[in-house]
Amino acid sequence: MIFIKNQYLDNSHQSADFIINEIEETANDLCEEALNEAKTRLHPLLHNVELDRLDPRCEFVQAFKSALERKVAQKLADWHLGVQAVYKFEDLKVGRWECWDNSIRLLVMLSNPSPIMRTLEQALDEGLTNVLKRLHWSRFRKCRSVLEIQQVTPREVQRGTCYGAMFHAVYNAPVKVFP
Repeated sequence: MIFIKNQYLDNSHQSADFIINEIEETANDLCEEALNEAKTRLHPLLHNVELDRLDPRCEFVQAFKSALERKVAQKLADWHLGVQAVYKFEDLKVGRWECWDNSIRLLVMLSNPSPIMRTLEQALDEGLTNVLKRLHWSRFRKCRSVLEIQQVTPREVQRGTCYGAMFHAVYNAPVKVFP
């Protein structure tokens, strides 16, 4: 069951259609809030600078990524009542010299895998990608996707299977972003 705009919806196609219609507005709000939060960490004279000119500042890019991760995690938890926790994880293939590879990777802990979470991921990914492209930030110009969500259950974590194995990693273990 999911909860959107003060309504409880079941896992039917009707609820998925309702969600998809709300995604673009939500994606725009999430990106705007994350950008504003990242800019507050900059010197006031830099608040109105073009995003391409802020891009070389790794602290700005990381602040934006971190804010967007938190906001997306919170929104997923608001939408899907089965979300127990949300963790972020990094791709080890990404070079250490890069500030960010333009991807947000989240592990969503649910008691059971949910098909509606996959629908939410696809719709929110498309919405976020479109919004980020409209910002005229060159780092997102060629992006086809920015959001990757993997579902994990407490049982998988306990047994160390599937994505639950990541919680037993010595290096690069997932980091909790919600709650």
